[in-house]
Amino acid sequence: MYNFNIISVSYENDDEYREVVRILFNSEPEEEINTKVLDWIYFKTKDQPLFQVVYNKAASFMISENQEIGLSILFAYDYLPLFHQMLLAFNTFGDTFDDKHPSYIALYNKLFS
Repeated sequence: MYNFNIISVSYENDDEYREVVRILFNSEPEEEINTKVLDWIYFKTKDQPLFQVVYNKAASFMISENQEIGLSILFAYDYLPLFHQMLLAFNTFGDTFDDKHPSYIALYNKLFS
């Protein structure tokens, strides 16, 4: 589903961003982003309180309370590098992932600044 083998995400322009998203979603260049990947990520994270916090805040940028909209926003150009780090940490640490982890703190600070 989602490519957790990519350790760091960076890009300098829209074309590079699109390529990074394509690699993370394991899709072909011509394919649209697969909603199955977004659904899978949401299913895995929706009950985790820290993800609820960032999903709710991101959704609020679109005047929404829908956490799935928040998830989509976190894959946007400005948030993807930090959100990817949070996903990696959660995938690695599971239940021991907490609000003291640097990836959560960094994304939280960006969203709430």
